[in-house]
Amino acid sequence: MTDGFENRITELYERSLNRRIFTFTDFLNPSKQAEAERIAGRNNVKFFGGCENCERVMARFGNEEELGYDEEFPIKIIKITVTAGKFATEITHRDVLGAVLNLGIDRSKTGDIVVEKNEAYIFVADTIAEFIVNEVKSISRNPAKAEIVDEMPENMQPKTEEREISVASNRADAVVSRLYGMSREESLTKFKSGFVAINGKTCEKNEKTLSEGDVVTVRGNGKFVFIGEGGTSKKGKLYVKLNVYI
Repeated sequence: MTDGFENRITELYERSLNRRIFTFTDFLNPSKQAEAERIAGRNNVKFFGGCENCERVMARFGNEEELGYDEEFPIKIIKITVTAGKFATEITHRDVLGAVLNLGIDRSKTGDIVVEKNEAYIFVADTIAEFIVNEVKSISRNPAKAEIVDEMPENMQPKTEEREISVASNRADAVVSRLYGMSREESLTKFKSGFVAINGKTCEKNEKTLSEGDVVTVRGNGKFVFIGEGGTSKKGKLYVKLNVYI
C-alpha cells in the first residue's frame, strides 16, 4: 500500500471526525478496503458498491448513530445496451471497461461491471455519470447507448450463499481444496502459480491462516468470503463458514 493512499484515507477519516460529516473514497479493491478499515476501525467505516456483494466498493467514513443522520453513497448505475440488433456481437467485461477508460476516466471512478450478452451495467461515481452517458456511443465496434437507471435487475446482481465445510485446519490451501473439490496437490499448484488472491493480493503462501472477512479469489474456480470458525466434528475436523459467490 502506498503512503499516498494511506495519507488520503487518513485525511478523509480525520475530516469526518473533525467536521462531523460523512466523507467518501473512490472505488476500492479488496486490499484497499482492508487498509481503510484498519485505519478507521470497523465501526467508523461502511462499504457499498451500488448493490450487495460488489467486489469494488466505496468507503464511507462516519458513524450515522453519532452523526445523527444518514447519507447515500455518491454512486450512479449506468445501463449500456448494444443497438446493432441481430448483427451485434456479444460484449465482454473488458470491452465495457475499455470503452469507459478510453474516455480518460480513472479506474478508481468505476466500480463493478456486470455484462450479459448485449447489455451491461456499470457502477460509477455520480460526478462522471452524465459524461459517460453522453460520450459512450459504441462498445467493441457495436453501436450502443448508455443511460442512468435506478437499479440493476435482481437476476444480474452478484449473489452468495452461506456454506459450512469441515477441514483439517483453516489454512488457505485446506479450505480451497475442500471447497472446490481438488486434491491438496492441485490446491498447492494454484497458490504457487499465483492463481489465488486474498483481499486483492496474490497469495503464494498456501499455509496462510484465514481470518474473518478475508476475501479469497481462486482463478478458474470462484470466490468466497471467510466468515469464521465453528465447532469441531467427532473426528476432530474443524467446521468453517463461508460466503460463496454463485
